[in-house]
Amino acid sequence: MARNDTSIAINGDRKKALQDAAVDITIATREPCKISAIVQHLIDNYLDEATRDLKAKRKG
Repeated sequence: MARNDTSIAINGDRKKALQDAAVDITIATREPCKISAIVQHLIDNYLDEATRDLKAKRKG
């Protein structure tokens, strides 16, 4: 079965923040942590909150 993955562009300060977080998690847990695992965790746990925030900001 084919995977249904996608790619997104994350660059600049956001990419650096994700890289730093992955290093911090790796050091703290002594297990490798990929940036994609952090992004997936954020989506799984904070997407509804982000959706509400963005709606409120765009409505003014």
